[in-house]
Amino acid sequence: MTKVLLADDFPLVREALTAALERHPDIEVVAMAADGIEALELAHEHQPDVVVLDLQMPRMSGLVALKRLASELPKARVLLLTACEEPDTVVDAISAGAAGFVTKRTSGADLAEAVLAVSRGEAVLSPSLTACLVRGLRRDEAEGRDRTTGSLSASELNVLRLIADGCTDEQISRTLYMSPRTVQSRLAQIRAKTGVRRRTQLARWAIEHLVT
Repeated sequence: MTKVLLADDFPLVREALTAALERHPDIEVVAMAADGIEALELAHEHQPDVVVLDLQMPRMSGLVALKRLASELPKARVLLLTACEEPDTVVDAISAGAAGFVTKRTSGADLAEAVLAVSRGEAVLSPSLTACLVRGLRRDEAEGRDRTTGSLSASELNVLRLIADGCTDEQISRTLYMSPRTVQSRLAQIRAKTGVRRRTQLARWAIEHLVT
């Protein structure tokens, strides 16, 4: 039996998804969460095989919850649900460790099969998101090409090193004794100088250019 934790901020959606999943004889929904923070708490409590996360949730997004789950409960496989089909979003999710990524147009039966597939260690991606992933990867390659660190100030390099270490803005603020607004300003300057927009790609860029 595959144990599933389901997280979505809309009660009706949670109930509908739960009903759809539990129609399958090999799936048991062990808990439901209304946001990312509750999802983390319930995941630690119930130790599910698969966590199905809505991407957009209050208090903590599905993407942030995914990163925490990958770090704190690496045995749990995470399947993201989304209504957003942007290339950046898909690449970020895969880079952060998502085992699967399906759209909310997916049927209940297909969602159940996706849950079982990721529980077996397989990767799942809705067909409509495959093109988004390819476009996002191609854009990443173009953005990261022929960039140098010479134009970055010492302060910006310090921020970039902490980004590569996976620190949040709040952690960077505390570590470097900067205000959150200053951290945001440094990040904007780094993005402008490197041409790299997303946080996960900035971390990769820093490692590739030996900033760390």
